[in-house]
Amino acid sequence: MKLLERTTFIFIMACCFVCAGEEVTSPDKNIVLKTTNKSGKICYSVDFKKGNIIAESPLGLSLIDGSFSGKLTVVNSVRGSHDPPWDTVWGENKTYRDHYNELILNVEDDQAVPKKMQIIFRAFNDGIAFRYIFPKQVGLDTVTFAEEKSTVAFISDAPIAWHPLSSVLVSDPVDVNNLVLPPPSKKKTKKGDKNVRGAGRTKNSMTPFTVKLSDDRYISLHEAALEKAGDSYVSLDHKAHSLKFMGRSTQSTPAMSAWRTVTITDSAAGLIESSMCLNLNEPCALKDTSWIKPGKTMWDWRNHGAIADDGFEYAMTTESYIRYIDFASENHVEYVMVDAGWYGPERNKKSDPKTYLPQVDIPKICAYATSKDIGLWLYVNSRALEYFDLDQTLSLYKKWGVVGIKQGFLSGDTQRHVEFADKVMKKCAEYKIMYVLHEPNKPTGMRRTYPHYLSREFVNSMLDSGVRPSATPTTLCTFPFVHNLAGPVDRSCGMFDLDDYISRKKCHRQLPTTVASQLAQCLIYPSGLLTLPDHPDAYRRKLDLFEFIAELPMTYDETRVLHAEIGHLITMARRNGSAWFISSLADENGRSFDLTLDFLEEGVSYDATLYEDGEGADYHYAGMENKKAALAAKRELVPVKTTRELYTIRKKIVRKDDVIRVKIAPGGGHNLWIRPVK
Repeated sequence: MKLLERTTFIFIMACCFVCAGEEVTSPDKNIVLKTTNKSGKICYSVDFKKGNIIAESPLGLSLIDGSFSGKLTVVNSVRGSHDPPWDTVWGENKTYRDHYNELILNVEDDQAVPKKMQIIFRAFNDGIAFRYIFPKQVGLDTVTFAEEKSTVAFISDAPIAWHPLSSVLVSDPVDVNNLVLPPPSKKKTKKGDKNVRGAGRTKNSMTPFTVKLSDDRYISLHEAALEKAGDSYVSLDHKAHSLKFMGRSTQSTPAMSAWRTVTITDSAAGLIESSMCLNLNEPCALKDTSWIKPGKTMWDWRNHGAIADDGFEYAMTTESYIRYIDFASENHVEYVMVDAGWYGPERNKKSDPKTYLPQVDIPKICAYATSKDIGLWLYVNSRALEYFDLDQTLSLYKKWGVVGIKQGFLSGDTQRHVEFADKVMKKCAEYKIMYVLHEPNKPTGMRRTYPHYLSREFVNSMLDSGVRPSATPTTLCTFPFVHNLAGPVDRSCGMFDLDDYISRKKCHRQLPTTVASQLAQCLIYPSGLLTLPDHPDAYRRKLDLFEFIAELPMTYDETRVLHAEIGHLITMARRNGSAWFISSLADENGRSFDLTLDFLEEGVSYDATLYEDGEGADYHYAGMENKKAALAAKRELVPVKTTRELYTIRKKIVRKDDVIRVKIAPGGGHNLWIRPVK
C-alpha cells in the first residue's frame, strides 16, 4: 500500500472543507474535471478544450457488506500536484513526464458508525483517472466489491467505437447508438463468488474501449495498476451514451481498486502517444535492472515440420535449437525460445518442468547458447508453475542459464488468475529471470514497476487456433488503437515464408498480409520481446529484408505517430540514439502518401534504406482460410504461389524536411531505416 501512504503524506497539509463541489484541471488547463455531491450521490463531469465531453456521471463502489451502498457524504478534500520525469529501463520512450494535478475526496457512508473511503482523481494532459481507497478502520477488515457505479457518460452526436471482442479479437467500427454488446459468459461460478466475479452483468466488453466522439475528440476507457483484483469490464447503455466500469476484488484493508482511466485526446495518434496508464503505476520496484534486456527471439513453435535448404527437418530437438542459436548469433538476434512440450505434455499435472525429454537436452542447449552470447527462454505451462515448487523450478533454470520464461495457459482473468500470474512474475524477479505472460490478461502498465515483464499476448497472435479468424489488414490497422493501448503485446509477427508455411504442422491458417507488412508489424506492435515465427533458412533467403529486423533495438528514446486513421493507416516513427525506424501499415486498399522527414536533425545527412512492397504485391492468398475449414470441405490446403512475398529494397541519402513518396500495396507495409552518414 505504498501509494496510499505516499499520497496521504504528500497532500495531508492541503486539506480543506468541501462545499458544493470541487474541480481539478490538467496541467495544460485543457481538461477540467468537476465533482458534485448532491442528495448523497457523488458525480463528476469533464470538459475538454472548453467543451463538455463527459456529462455528469455517477461514482461509487459499494461493498458486499452493505458499506457505501446508501447516501455518501464528502467530508473534506485534499489537493496537490506532481511533476517529476522518470526514465524507463526500456520502452517506446526513454523519459516520461508524470505530470498531473490531484484531488482526493474523503468520503463517509450513512451507516450508524460511518465507514470511510477515499476517491482519488488525477488530471493529466492526456486524460483523467480515478480510483477508490478503503483505509484500515474498525469494522472493515476486508472489502469485497459488490457494485461499482463508476460511469462515463460521453457526449457525442454520432459516436463510433472500436472495442475488444475478446482478449485477442477486435471489433470493426461500430455505431454506438445501435451497439448491443454480447451477454456475459454462462460459465458457472463457484459458490460465494457471485459478487467477486461480477455475476449479474448483462452486457459487457473488455477494455481498452475506444470511442471517436468527433473528428477532434477521442476517448479510450481502460484501467491501470491492476493488483489484487480481476480484470475489469465495461457495460454499455447505448441509449444513454454511457459506459460503466465493473470491478471484481476481495482484499484486506487498506485496500484499493485499480485506476479507472479515460484517455482524452484531439486525435487518434494522441491515444497511442498517451503515457497516462503507464504513469499511474508505481515506480520501479527493482534495485538492479541491469539484467533486463529487451530483444528479439527465434521461436520454434511454427516451424515443426519445416524443411531446411539442406534437407534438415525442424522439430523439437537439440539439433534444431543449435541451428536457431547459430542464426541468432550471426544476425543480431538476442534470444532463442523453446516452446511447449520440452518437459512432456504441458497440460498434464505430472509433467515436471524441472525435467526435459531426451531429444531436448536443455542444459546442453543453454550451454551452447551461452557460448554464443545468446539467451535462452523456456515456455512453462501455468499448471507446472502451480503444481511444482516455484523456487526449485526457477533456481534450476537459473543454474542452467535460462534468461526468461513464457508462462502459458493462465486461462482466466479473475482475481485468482491475476494474483497467480503476479506471484510468478515477482518470483522471476528474485531470480533475475525475465517474464512474458502468454494468455488473456490485459496489460495495465505494470512494466513500470516490474520492467522485467516484457510482453503479453493480448492481441490476435499470428496463426493461433484453427478456428480463430486471421487478422485482416483492416484489423491490423485497428489493434494499435485498442489492444495496443494497454501496453506491450506479442503478436509473433515476422513470417517471411508466406507461401509455403501452411504445410507446417502448427500453422493453422492463411495470412492476409505481405512480407513488407510483416516487417512493419515488428515495429508498430510494441513489445519488449519480439517473437520471430519463421525458421533460419526462411530468413536467410531474404537476409537483405531481415536486416531491418536485425537492426531493431527493441527499446527507444522517442516514439511519434505520424499518421493515424483507425482501421485504415498507421505510420509510426521510433528513434534510438540518432537512428530512426519508421513503419507503415495500410488496409485492403493500400495507400500512397508523402512522408515528410521534418523530425530529422538540421544539417545532418542520413543514409536511408527503404524496405517496400514490390510491384504487384498483394495480401491475397490462394485457397481456403484455414485447415479446419478445408478438412470439413474435404479439400487439402496446400502451398500456392502468391504475390505476398514481393518486395523491393532501395537506398538514398536524405536530410531534414525531405519528402519520401510512400506506396503501400493492398494489405501491405512500408519501412525505413534512417541513420547518419558515417
